[in-house]
Amino acid sequence: MNTRITRLACQLLLLLSAAGSAAAGTIACVPSPGGAAGSFHWIRRIAIDEHSRTVNMDIVRSRTKDSETMGKMRAELVNMEGTSSGEPVYLFNSIPAAGEEVTSLFKLFKAGEWQLARVGVVFVNKVPALRSVEPTLSFDCKRSDLG
Repeated sequence: MNTRITRLACQLLLLLSAAGSAAAGTIACVPSPGGAAGSFHWIRRIAIDEHSRTVNMDIVRSRTKDSETMGKMRAELVNMEGTSSGEPVYLFNSIPAAGEEVTSLFKLFKAGEWQLARVGVVFVNKVPALRSVEPTLSFDCKRSDLG
């Protein structure tokens, strides 16, 4: 992974907010039902494996009035930083597919409830540029400590 991407991910997402620390294990998250009434979550499930430093997400690839096409997105856990609150801050970025121009950078943190922040970065002539910032979403997360 490019050091520039890692540095950019940390800088952008650390600006969005902070929280927590925990023992290595796994954490699985789904959108909170009461997060934003009637809102559409394109991320349906997040599974973070702290040992292998991988993140797998179930996402909605496309949506019509009558149906949804589901897919998977893989990400790399860039950093897992602990704070005094007892919950970690997870920083991870999508592993772009061939031909994909935007890299998604994520920050999962606990601020009362689990929140997910996302920014999109596009590289123009190898220079990163901010493409989009998505409002934070609330998630219900459950931890399984493995060691």
